Amino acid sequence: MRKQLSIILVLITIMLSGCEHDVNFTGKEPSPRMVVNSIIDAKSDTHTIQIAESVFIFSDQQSSVVENPEIELKINGVEIAFEDDYDSYSFYKFKASLNAGDKIEFSAYTPKHGTVSGYDIVPESTVEIKNIEHSWFWKNEMSYLRLFITIKDNPDERNYYRIRVLDYSQIVPRDPNPSWSLREVFIEDEILFNKPSEPEEGGSTPNFYRIFTDDLFQGQEYTLNVYVDLTNVAQSPWHTFVRQYIKVEIQTLSEKLYRNLRSKELASGTVGNLFAEPVKIYSNMRGGFGILGTYNSTEMVKLIGSKGN
Repeated sequence: MRKQLSIILVLITIMLSGCEHDVNFTGKEPSPRMVVNSIIDAKSDTHTIQIAESVFIFSDQQSSVVENPEIELKINGVEIAFEDDYDSYSFYKFKASLNAGDKIEFSAYTPKHGTVSGYDIVPESTVEIKNIEHSWFWKNEMSYLRLFITIKDNPDERNYYRIRVLDYSQIVPRDPNPSWSLREVFIEDEILFNKPSEPEEGGSTPNFYRIFTDDLFQGQEYTLNVYVDLTNVAQSPWHTFVRQYIKVEIQTLSEKLYRNLRSKELASGTVGNLFAEPVKIYSNMRGGFGILGTYNSTEMVKLIGSKGN
């Protein structure tokens, strides 16, 4: 009997998973609210805040431009003016030199959407990159560069980090304008990172940034083991001069920014999974949605390939 019941349950699951039909939502649609998104690099002088309108997922409504919002930005209580030459009605730019401990407050108001507001505090750069070792290898007929990145963590508190890796290949001497390219970071050999499921069936969104915490090495040195897809340009017969560089950047995130990125990472693993519990995206914007988050960073550049004089 128990075996027959198990077979019936399996058959029902298969039948339900294979059926698709549209369901008309008959409930009350929520009013649109403002969505504010801004990830602020403390080492940059120019910053951008994006304002958009939320759209109810079960409706056919289109997102509208949030026109003429009354916006206010304060840094340590001092009001900061926005530039007039922003790119569109959705992006607002301001200039400011930021330091660790600075408090950034933002609010916006329209009669249609009400008031949305939030704040964040610029974190200190709490990590030091001590060393980078590298090695080349092939996988599935693709060239990759493995990086062993030794970092030193600040022991005073829990810290939140994000890594990104860039490369630059100089093939002519005295190139005055180096152009760095962002690389996807692969992490399957590193226990620090979370590994959500593929966000799209049959493919994946490139992971140019990877987040992690210092829970396993707080206050100590630790060597990250990651790799990127990269061609060893110095081995190319087509170039007589090569200087190939890698740049590793470790960003120290505010807790608010980390919680937002982590919730999005968790949510990406639930797409297409009928049995996964929905993940609520973290927001620090009262009266609306989105994130006003800040980070500081440190970086190291290393020569990984050389040919010619």
